[in-house]
Amino acid sequence: MSATEKYILLITQFVTGKLTAPQFEVGYLDIFKNESEMLPQTSYDALNELFLDVDAYCNDPGLRDEEDLDDCELLESAKKALAKLV
Repeated sequence: MSATEKYILLITQFVTGKLTAPQFEVGYLDIFKNESEMLPQTSYDALNELFLDVDAYCNDPGLRDEEDLDDCELLESAKKALAKLV
């Protein structure tokens, strides 16, 4: 499985409801921060944009401010990234 394919699998699991937003956040940050394989530039750009949104995600509504993303916003970002990757 290529590096891009593992991201597609993880994002698809989130988009289809097999993973919650907090589960996706943990999984995505782990994979992205530990990526050792060189990604095609277009894939990297989409995945880096998603990384920034995952980093801005806040699961706790009591701690969330205007700059943070909620579950729905993170899901929309994941859908956009997935569309760019497939």
